[in-house]
Amino acid sequence: MKKILGLLITAVGILIIAGYFIFTPNHAFNPADSISGIDASAGIVYGGFVTFGIGMVIFISSLPYAGEKARNA
Repeated sequence: MKKILGLLITAVGILIIAGYFIFTPNHAFNPADSISGIDASAGIVYGGFVTFGIGMVIFISSLPYAGEKARNA
């Protein structure tokens, strides 16, 4: 269950990142740009990176340690 949850959160993070890189104009990625202002998408892209990282940590924490299967077999 933990593996599936980790992979699901990772997939959501990838979709957030990909969606905002594909559907956002290039000038809207800079949060400090006075023209973009609140419409800047940099925060959402960085949030996608954080979501991806959290999903990877959950997934990796569900995997057994190296050599653990051989010792228990």
